[in-house]
Amino acid sequence: VDNIIVSGELDKDFKNSREKYLNIAFRKAFKNLVMNLLRKEDQKKVLSTDLKMIKSLIENYRIIQEKNLEKEYTLELFVTFDKNKTKDFFYKRNIPYSESSNLEIILYPIMISQSELQLFSENKFFEEWNDNKDFDHINFILPIENIEDINFIKKNVDILEEIDLSKLINNYEIKNSTILIFRFDRNKLDVFLKTNLNGIKKINKVEFTVENLDNKEVRADLVSSLKFYINELWKEEHLVDISAPASLTFTIKLNNPATLEAITSRIDNINFIENYTIEEFTRDFAKIKIRYLGKIKNIQESFVKNGLKFQIIQDEWVLSL
Repeated sequence: VDNIIVSGELDKDFKNSREKYLNIAFRKAFKNLVMNLLRKEDQKKVLSTDLKMIKSLIENYRIIQEKNLEKEYTLELFVTFDKNKTKDFFYKRNIPYSESSNLEIILYPIMISQSELQLFSENKFFEEWNDNKDFDHINFILPIENIEDINFIKKNVDILEEIDLSKLINNYEIKNSTILIFRFDRNKLDVFLKTNLNGIKKINKVEFTVENLDNKEVRADLVSSLKFYINELWKEEHLVDISAPASLTFTIKLNNPATLEAITSRIDNINFIENYTIEEFTRDFAKIKIRYLGKIKNIQESFVKNGLKFQIIQDEWVLSL
């Protein structure tokens, strides 16, 4: 967890005062971790965790910056939580968590206000979407103005919720996307979200009552709420339910003596995998039983990210480099 910044006045005892702000930073880092990994309904179960427990979960921390100017003290930290201790912390409380990973999403906002179409620079949500960094692990990529896209949207402005809009984002080499359709009229803002997160396509609708959409702070709150909502959709698809692990047995063809070691070293890097055992070992192949958490789709993607190829050959699950 990075970008942890706390500030305030120093007491006369610098050592005690510094310790106080370090503890505040640890709590803030834990809160950010919980908000990034847990569903909203599960967050409240652990946000009141005492400081001693929070400190026990921290593997290390690094002070990025420390300033003391005219009695105003500022501390910026980077905090690393111990993976196994944190998993055990959630397990004992029977709380499923989301796999932590950096995420890029192409975000395409379309605004229709009082029946008037607003795109790109005319659209305040487009202009202001990335003003604040609400989630460190999500990078929202905004589209480039394209005359073909504009003509397509204008032609279909009344039926955008009903038609396939994938042509708007297909040219971008980013597999995750969210198309937002804002319709504002008489203090009511309807937002339709067409998401494609790891190949899972969904359509959702969120409604807001807005007194003054011209107010930048109001828009900033709306953007934060929508980012939070998109993050919740992502977490739902990547939940690791540690109370219900499953097992799969894979065959590994041994092309040379180093193949098995190369594959198992990559398996060690996958958070979804709790443990594994070698069940059979010959000169030509090995059978490995993997105990994993979460969904099959997610473990397949983790294999690919770590340089492993997954296939089903003659009813056998086969892993290779």
